[in-house]
Amino acid sequence: METLRRLIPEETARHALEVIAVNRAHVTVRDVKFLVFADQEAEPRWVLRCHHDVSTTDREALVLGELQRRGYRVQPELIGQDHCEDMHAQLLRFCKGRPGSRHLWRNADALGKLMSQLATVHLGLADWARSTFDVPPPTTPDLCDVIERAGYGGDRAVLARTLDAARDRLVSANAPALPQHGDCWMVNVLWNDGEIRILDWEFFASVFEPFLDTWTFVLSICEESGERDAASLFKVSPNATAAEHAVRRYAASVGLPPQLGREVFALVLARYIHLNARRQRIGNVRRMCHILSAYMTAPRSFMTGLEA
Repeated sequence: METLRRLIPEETARHALEVIAVNRAHVTVRDVKFLVFADQEAEPRWVLRCHHDVSTTDREALVLGELQRRGYRVQPELIGQDHCEDMHAQLLRFCKGRPGSRHLWRNADALGKLMSQLATVHLGLADWARSTFDVPPPTTPDLCDVIERAGYGGDRAVLARTLDAARDRLVSANAPALPQHGDCWMVNVLWNDGEIRILDWEFFASVFEPFLDTWTFVLSICEESGERDAASLFKVSPNATAAEHAVRRYAASVGLPPQLGREVFALVLARYIHLNARRQRIGNVRRMCHILSAYMTAPRSFMTGLEA
């Protein structure tokens, strides 16, 4: 409560506040989130996020501040930063809405709107992100090392050639370096009567390969469908139809050919695995490694609707 008194002194003096922990910090969780209610209202007014890593908190605050300065409304509003016991805290205004179901995100209009908004942010903040965050991409051997440590049992040489080929395609397509959100799962995207809010920006601009957010979101739809290995993307299915629409809309919005999204799939999976391994998010690493293995087994069967 002392943190709230420092961040919103007038509100704490005027209202009776109730704070509820959404998740509790422990050895394997690096952050804790609180919902803050005023005067017994049914809906919280603020979200207090506390993190052990100051660099993570500062990075997200920097990104949210820049989004707000430029007039974007796809992100939560940052109220301020402080400390909470031994953790670094930031107070956000509560975003209305709920994570959409897989049925909502299979809808072409809803999915297209999300892809267009992601593309707008990626393009709009590209120059700022490149000058603000010095993020040299890992080498192909580094990616292969991390993927093998995560449990990948396929042929390393074939994987390396696949990743190098994807990088070559980005170069030949003159694809710009576009800062990705980095954690664009369904649970982090709120839908409120047509309005979209995207949460958790602490990984923004950790990866600059286009299509990473698109595929991350598509794979979360597959996971919501109960698919551990994204099997529906290797055949005709509602998820494959949604995936094709997402890739085509994003590609059109950033001026890239849609088949490029298919050609860089293994690379963006590898980048996501590498990013999450650094953050010790082992569950995400293993899920994506399993999908990468499925892709490397039958790449020609993957998303054939996006073939050139």
